Amino acid sequence: MLNCIKRLIPEGIRIFIHQCRIKARYDVIMEKGSTAYNCVFEGRNRLNANARITNCRIGFGTYISGNSRLRKVTIGRYCCIGQHVETGFGNHPTDWVSTHPAFYSLQSQAGFTFADKQLLSEHKYADSEQKYYVCIGNDVWIGNDVKIMDGVTVGDGAILAMGSVVVKDVEPYSIVGGVPAKLIKKRFSDSDIKLLHDMKWWDKDLAWIESNWMAFSSIKALIDAASK
Repeated sequence: MLNCIKRLIPEGIRIFIHQCRIKARYDVIMEKGSTAYNCVFEGRNRLNANARITNCRIGFGTYISGNSRLRKVTIGRYCCIGQHVETGFGNHPTDWVSTHPAFYSLQSQAGFTFADKQLLSEHKYADSEQKYYVCIGNDVWIGNDVKIMDGVTVGDGAILAMGSVVVKDVEPYSIVGGVPAKLIKKRFSDSDIKLLHDMKWWDKDLAWIESNWMAFSSIKALIDAASK
């Protein structure tokens, strides 16, 4: 009965009600055309216009820019996700006679299938529980038009340059770019990266961050603030 009632409600109204629930529960700003289905937010998040995310977990302070499409992604805290970022592309076999899913999948992507059982995993997972196609750490900046393939883990503090196609894991505090994405450089020295990794500033309470926000201009200033 409940499903029948839901079908009688126009889609636009259903989306509006769903967005209101997310805003109230998680303190999320959702701009026009943005949607979030089966997602969990830590709070103070923003989905810009036409951003669409499904089955995602979004850390505190992270925002997702317009027209991005994310499926089964976990994202850490204080991340900046650019426009037109996409995940959840899936796989096709390259050593089969045909790459068409009708020969190995029950999903009927083309509206039909010849297969009587699933013969190939169509997605790679980045986590051991197989919940997420992509795992993104904390304080990550992803530029516009980046595509991230299944199974990729992006480390804390990494930067993915605009237009990159990321096909393998990205080390913490690394800058990568290109098609496929390759290491451009590390943001800091190995010793400084270890200090930041051990500090995990994104796990500190909000009051501490608000009191020490000016220290984020340099590693030395941040370490001094953390030692007080």
